[in-house]
Amino acid sequence: MADPSSSAQLAARPPPQDGAYILRRLVSDLPLSADGQSTDVRITCVEVWNSNLYVGTSASEILHFVLLPPHPNDPSPEPTAIIASRLQPAYTQAIGVGIQQILLLPKVNKACILCNNTLTFYSLPELSPAFPSTKPLTCSWVGGVDLNADGHDSGDDGVVVMLCLRSRIRMVRVLEEGPRSLRTIEYGGCLTSLRRDNFSCAADSHSYALLDVEHQQKIGLFPISSLDPDARDVGGAAEDIATALSNPPSRSVSSAGVHPRHEEQRGHGRSTSLGIFGAGGPASLRTESPRPPGQRYGFDVPESLSRAISPAPGTPSRSPDRQHPERTSSLPRASTPSQEKPLPPAPESTTAEETESPQKQTFVPLKPHVASPSPTEFLLTVGTTPSEPGVGMFVNLDGDMCRGSIQFSSYPDAIVVDGTGIDMSTSMRPDMEAEEGYVLAVVHREDDGQLEYGVEIQRWDVDAGEGEASKEWLDLNSLRDPSAKNGERVTIPLGIRTVVEANDLVLSEIGDKLSVKRLEISSSEEASSSRQRDKGKRTQEKEDLEFTARLSKLHTRTVLWAKNEIWWAVRNPLVTRLDARLEYAQSTSTGDGVRIQPNRSLVEAMLGDIRGQEPRNESEYLSLIYIRQKASILLFMELILRSSTNIIIFENEKRITEQSLVDGEVDPRVILSLLPILNKEVIQGPDGIQISGGITTLVEQFLHQNDLSAMPTTVNGPFGDNLLHLVRRYLLFWKKRRGMASVTNDPYLFQSVDAALLHILLLLDRDAPKGPATAGSLRAELNDLVDNEVECFDRAIELLEHFKRLYVLSRFYQRNSKASAKASKVLGTWRRILDGEPDEGGEFVDGELELRKYLSRIRDQALVEEYGAWLANRNPRLGVQIFADDHSRVKFEPTRAVALLKEKAPGAVKEYLEYLVFGKKHTQYVNELIAFYLDIVVTELQTSAASRSTLLQTYETYRALHPHKPTYRQFITENSRDAEWWDSRLRLLQLLGSNQTANSSYDVPSILARLEPFEQELVPEMIILNGRQGRHQEAIRLLTHGLGDFDTAINYCLLGGSSIFRSSGYIPQEEIPGRDEQAVLFGYLLQEFLRIDDLSQRVERTGELLERFGGWFDIAQVLEIIPNDWSVDIFSGFLINALRRLVREKSESDIVKALSGAQNLQLNAELVDRIEELGPRIERVK
Repeated sequence: MADPSSSAQLAARPPPQDGAYILRRLVSDLPLSADGQSTDVRITCVEVWNSNLYVGTSASEILHFVLLPPHPNDPSPEPTAIIASRLQPAYTQAIGVGIQQILLLPKVNKACILCNNTLTFYSLPELSPAFPSTKPLTCSWVGGVDLNADGHDSGDDGVVVMLCLRSRIRMVRVLEEGPRSLRTIEYGGCLTSLRRDNFSCAADSHSYALLDVEHQQKIGLFPISSLDPDARDVGGAAEDIATALSNPPSRSVSSAGVHPRHEEQRGHGRSTSLGIFGAGGPASLRTESPRPPGQRYGFDVPESLSRAISPAPGTPSRSPDRQHPERTSSLPRASTPSQEKPLPPAPESTTAEETESPQKQTFVPLKPHVASPSPTEFLLTVGTTPSEPGVGMFVNLDGDMCRGSIQFSSYPDAIVVDGTGIDMSTSMRPDMEAEEGYVLAVVHREDDGQLEYGVEIQRWDVDAGEGEASKEWLDLNSLRDPSAKNGERVTIPLGIRTVVEANDLVLSEIGDKLSVKRLEISSSEEASSSRQRDKGKRTQEKEDLEFTARLSKLHTRTVLWAKNEIWWAVRNPLVTRLDARLEYAQSTSTGDGVRIQPNRSLVEAMLGDIRGQEPRNESEYLSLIYIRQKASILLFMELILRSSTNIIIFENEKRITEQSLVDGEVDPRVILSLLPILNKEVIQGPDGIQISGGITTLVEQFLHQNDLSAMPTTVNGPFGDNLLHLVRRYLLFWKKRRGMASVTNDPYLFQSVDAALLHILLLLDRDAPKGPATAGSLRAELNDLVDNEVECFDRAIELLEHFKRLYVLSRFYQRNSKASAKASKVLGTWRRILDGEPDEGGEFVDGELELRKYLSRIRDQALVEEYGAWLANRNPRLGVQIFADDHSRVKFEPTRAVALLKEKAPGAVKEYLEYLVFGKKHTQYVNELIAFYLDIVVTELQTSAASRSTLLQTYETYRALHPHKPTYRQFITENSRDAEWWDSRLRLLQLLGSNQTANSSYDVPSILARLEPFEQELVPEMIILNGRQGRHQEAIRLLTHGLGDFDTAINYCLLGGSSIFRSSGYIPQEEIPGRDEQAVLFGYLLQEFLRIDDLSQRVERTGELLERFGGWFDIAQVLEIIPNDWSVDIFSGFLINALRRLVREKSESDIVKALSGAQNLQLNAELVDRIEELGPRIERVK
């Protein structure tokens, strides 16, 4: 922020030229004096037409200059004035006023020159004498050209002018051949007049009047000065001036009076009476029939124009002490007054209050001024004294006040009106161009005995109640008057007038500000080097120049002069008016006074003033865009300067800046060019960054004044808090607008947007905790950015590599790479992360699983093979799933997969086969897996005596266990060793012991051949293989004596030896052997139990077997093989059960026999009964 001293210096700076009008020099150093010696010669009037300048002087001379336009390369917009002639018109008497009027009549190529009250005619443009037969005419004023006449009409009918003579006005038609008198209007002493069609507003030295020049009628209006004693009877009834001399009008229309009414007395109030204009007499008392609408005879005075009485001078309403309001409304009108009632008598004496009033001011004649702001209105000036405030009154063609009055700071020396005005009460057609209406008045005041002059500007089309009727002063600094005060007042007299036709003026400042220019900045990348402009480019430049020239062209009819110089008073365009305020706000007077240090409050105030303003034309549309953009850039520059001093800025100021950037839609590359670090992301095309010239100048100046590389760029400091977040949101705004019809299709712009946005997000997310993104976080926003289309492909890779964000890089590849290279880049990046390369984000959680899922989604077989084998080497259990996944888009035949794994990932082959057999239940691969397990186990036993000893030791340990003990399978599983060969042996046992389908049965003989060398170490395997071959007795022998696993031996007998080492679960009934077969197996087991070396074990196991499974044994066979020396108690349980079974069987046999005999008797009885029932049958034998 600026310090107090800077603020003081800022206050001392001249105010910006942001007024409604500005001055542009037309000519200077005019040779007003013929000899060049006289210094008291002044300009009295000026006219400009068709590149000709006519200057009237107080020396009664007219200077004719030819205006040559400036050369296109001339920096000065001032035309060259070449004097063509110096003319001294004829006059009858030198009264000292010189040239009073120059009236140009372009339709007939004639000029009327009024010099010292003498009128002469000249031809245009050279001012040669015209109408030799016409003698100079004495008159006080010439003019009254119809302002409603079409300027493009031919001059065949001439031009009607009004000549103000001593006692009358003469209407004259000026033709090419000469002047022709039309009529005479009895209105003497006229000093000025303006005419609209047949209605003219004229003024003499005392008052104003409204004339109907066609029907010779008049309405008295207002006195010019309320102090004028001769203006006492001004105002009243309308009168027929054609018979004014023979029949003076009465102040009342008829014997019928008017109802008295009381109106609020205003500055220069007046009263009117109702009636139809006509001569006195009975005809004037007759009521006319109503006429159809649109017809008009003279002044059809409405009710509002009935006059009651005109205030006499010196009444309170005319008091010089009364302060005129800035703008007053027209007087309220009473109802239609009665025509039967006479006017009230004029007051004969003053009131007590008037008697006590201050001493009356001395009357000083005031110069009347009449202007016509619209086709139906006239503006009149009234006042008291030249130094007191004046008032402008508006009347319509009926003589009625039609809008509120306006006030001047002093009685004007001259006034002009400009603009058609804006009527807020009516809607505008699309083809209508709104134009504000202004009044420019030359006013003066006396300060320390010296007169000071200024031009006061105010709107005439806006009432004070609408809040826009503020006054302003024309900036007169261009006059180079050393005594000028604040550029508003000068000590030299001023003149102002409206010339006959509008002149074109080129305001080069508009082109400089709005024309598109290249912003020269250094960036990290240029799309291409400078190249020759082709024909199409030159054509575009030409069109741009023409477009700029069209925007820079203005029209004006107002000239202002002082001393020997003349200026155009030009309507200040919107762009220069607002840009002047921005230039005033963009710096403080420190050092050289040009250093950019924006004043935030002034810029925000300006933006507030134009908020919601709608453009009315193309120029204003471009101007508002330019102003909003420049203002937003100034606010952003202010943030940069404050951030460089480590100041944390309020959120509302950042929010206002961001909103202004959004409203202005500034090219984001301009914003990026102002920031360190991010300025490297600006990408320029062959034509650079094309923006408005005014913004180009501002940005280049700011970059020249400030060393951005020295600015602190700590992300957690003001740089990040004040700028990075704001710019991030602004870039997101632009990114969302990509593809819209109203947005530029410049590819370099969106490349810069994406690169800068990615850079900002990487900076802001650098210190965030590692891990996956959470909803709404910057990391989620970063992921969302790269998951969508990003224009800056190479720069994005460079940034992500620089910040070591490999996982984000892989996501970027997934969305933005070509389809053919996408998968390889993603997988390559993930491989780098899994191989240990740093990834600062730490988002690749469960990376191996993610890689495995990704491989199942792609169709590139080569990539799947490459990275599947790589993953199988790294994590065999997970990697082999890629080759066995039935849902993968790339499927592998097991033989191909095994071959591939053997080649590239040998350690994963076993896992692959296990996954197929155990995970996918593909039993057709059992043989391959068994062979693989055999390779591992046999190789281990062949090479390692320790492993062989370990196996043998497990058998001894298991046999040493006392019953009841777990099965051998449970024992080795619970006491597993952390060795591959051990796990492979367990899996081998599982496969060998499980039931296999016919097409997946393994080759028992070949397996047995490989295991035979190690039959002492691989006892369970030999048991299973013997059982497969039907060598049950050998299998039971190994179970009993080799392992000592008695429970498994019993299960072997029950299950037939087919699946004793398989996983627990349901066993189909068809796989269980019959009872006879089970009895045979139990017989083998009994024999082996009887061979157990340990007597106690032998007795205990045999007794338990016979007791539990005695039903499968024949008692005779058992008694035959049981040793005779064994006690009966050992197998008493078996004997008891066997005898009970025998007794039960005998009893069951007796019962069956008895039941069978009874059944036989029953059948015999039934047979006998049947025979008796049928009786005998005799058959004869032949």
